[in-house]
Amino acid sequence: MQLMTWTMARLGSRFGLVFEPYRKCVRHSALGRFLDQPTDLMVGLVEPGGVERVLPFTTEGTPLFNCEQFPRFNSITYRGYSETHRLRFEFNVHSVFYPQNEPLCIMPAFYLEMRVNPIDKVRWVRPAGDRPEQVELFIRIRRPDTAVSTAEPGGPAAIRLSYDNPLAPRHDMMDSATVGRGQTDRRVRVEERIVSLNDEAVALDTRDGLKCTIPVTDEGSGVKWRLVWAAHTREPVLQLKLDESEPQDAPFRYTAHWQDVDAVVEDAVKARDDNLALSRRFEKLLEQAPIRGVKRHLLNHTFQAYLANTFWCDVPGGDGRPRDWFSVWEGSCFYHSTIDVEYNNVLFYLNVWPQLLVKQFDQWARHANDHAPSGGAFLSHDMGGGVFAVGQAYPHPMEVEENCNYLLLMQTYMHWTGDTGPAVRHAPLLKRLVDYLIWTDRDHSGFPSEGVANTIDDASPAVQFSRKQTYLAVKRAAALRAAASLLQRSPDHLDLAKAAEHAAEDAARKIEDAAWLGDHYAVCVDKSAVGMTDVWTGKPLPYAELPGWDAYSIYTGNGELLPAIIGQPPLLDPERIKTDLTNAYRENLSRYGCGHTSSEPENVWVSQNLWRDHLARYLGLSTPPAAAYWDLQLMSNTHDQSLGFIDTYINNNLCFYPRGITAMGFFLSGPRLMIDRLAPGGAYITIEPHRAFPQRWPLLPLADWKAGKIPVCVVDEDGRAFIEGRIDPVIIHGSPADPAEPDDGLIG
Repeated sequence: MQLMTWTMARLGSRFGLVFEPYRKCVRHSALGRFLDQPTDLMVGLVEPGGVERVLPFTTEGTPLFNCEQFPRFNSITYRGYSETHRLRFEFNVHSVFYPQNEPLCIMPAFYLEMRVNPIDKVRWVRPAGDRPEQVELFIRIRRPDTAVSTAEPGGPAAIRLSYDNPLAPRHDMMDSATVGRGQTDRRVRVEERIVSLNDEAVALDTRDGLKCTIPVTDEGSGVKWRLVWAAHTREPVLQLKLDESEPQDAPFRYTAHWQDVDAVVEDAVKARDDNLALSRRFEKLLEQAPIRGVKRHLLNHTFQAYLANTFWCDVPGGDGRPRDWFSVWEGSCFYHSTIDVEYNNVLFYLNVWPQLLVKQFDQWARHANDHAPSGGAFLSHDMGGGVFAVGQAYPHPMEVEENCNYLLLMQTYMHWTGDTGPAVRHAPLLKRLVDYLIWTDRDHSGFPSEGVANTIDDASPAVQFSRKQTYLAVKRAAALRAAASLLQRSPDHLDLAKAAEHAAEDAARKIEDAAWLGDHYAVCVDKSAVGMTDVWTGKPLPYAELPGWDAYSIYTGNGELLPAIIGQPPLLDPERIKTDLTNAYRENLSRYGCGHTSSEPENVWVSQNLWRDHLARYLGLSTPPAAAYWDLQLMSNTHDQSLGFIDTYINNNLCFYPRGITAMGFFLSGPRLMIDRLAPGGAYITIEPHRAFPQRWPLLPLADWKAGKIPVCVVDEDGRAFIEGRIDPVIIHGSPADPAEPDDGLIG
């Protein structure tokens, strides 16, 4: 595929590489994007005449011909040609990942490989002479404010990097002062090593790189130059507030496994073959799924963007043992574990690592706010900004939305895994969240009218903070139904569980009556702007009626997806939801996907389009192709733009953003996997794949990762479906006669 900005990152360890071919550099540091520097990375080969041919990450040398990139889930390969000598050069960077294997995933190291293969011809270029039998390869590093040196006597050839990494986040279009919650000029000391595993490698005369001569061999020969690029900082990188005590400094969790960079290198080298075998097995497993073309690119792109935003740290516990902290930066916004962002990211956790969600349940609970009028509580939007996870940094709360998100996330986790522990542990908090949500319906209309500012913060007032929004009303009803299920696990709260269930059913009826406009649901049912103030300016709105109150919206069913994947029926009329989804898609569609509403079709958020698509699939509708979403990524990461995964179009700048990992929902909505491990009579697990073409769906949530057993849903050429490697009893719905969707978006 064409060259574009591409991120490679490590889970929880912040070590990141952002390849920027149009800027001729790699942005890199041990603390990831927004804390990195433009690094000149000279990687390539020396032709027989002495010309250095390079990949486009340096301002020096002669570029290789026809450079391309080939990303996978955990890795990326860059390819270029020495056209006159009929050589193909490849450089591979692998960020190992295997679900629920903490040491493998958090190790701050990348595996590098270079190889050279012969080819018969390059376009119509005339060869300059005989093809060489061996070629010198090289890697050289130059980075601002960094001590770079090489070492080889008495050990493997290596490049050493030492620098001070700033902790204050920043990026090109936002000053770090906007992060809030204080600033810091503190830096941490970083040590890095790029170590050759080939004994024949030696240091360059310039002492800022290595070279290695390898034979030119056929593809698949296994002859390559192998290296490890490792980083380490022992110093604290976050300030965390875990309780009423003073904030605590937190170093990366990896420091408990590796005391210094040499220990990282030693372990990375020793475990290389095993680590790569597991990581490549996981890649190949995902590639079995019938997800092709732009959806595959989107999946690979968003996973690395998600990893780049993760922190996994340790803080001292009261018993002297460290407690771990997991959070996810909100990309260019720098907020820690924003609940509404994690609400979408949950499709990653449900697929491969639910325990990472549990850690956040406990952390969010520490950031609850008392609400005297209701006797309840509401959760903070986030846990802090920048390197200070000490309290909400966002300018205003989103009371109804975040309470709903928390309840829906916890219910889904509980039924998906069968683990009732978090629900029981947090029952007192759940009660207070429910008390607040019931209170917000001030006139018993089924719609909340207090605490209604929401996450769609680049939208019109009708969408963003109007009274009686349909989006929040539906999500509130779904959350109250979720709360009923959660509170039933606690004998002290059975009465409230019944009240919450009744409130949900009552609200659903009233929403249908008030919001249905014949072919779609209204954005809000209170269209008056009288008495409303802009949440950003504090000024009254300059009109009497909210523009767009009756527009088509992609958010109506936002609260219905998580209940659907645990087998709960929709709260709203299923046929009306389908009609609403179909018509909103038609009316809202713009160049890069659907806008929030038909009144603002260019206010596109890719993650919300993906969420809508997954819901459509669970409701049995066709899902649209993802070409528009990928076009936005290409436009935003070529030539003068370098924004990583971009969730938003031109009116916003949610770049290097984690929420695109919503794409992991393909592995749930594709086979229509539903799991309820707390169903009456025992676990109830169903799938309903399309039968029109052969396919293989790895059922990731049913895997035993430690044992390496991963069930796969197979549809054969006759439309018969069965499970390979079955662990749990799975009910397969549908029949071989099921028709194909006109365009289900799986292929392409």
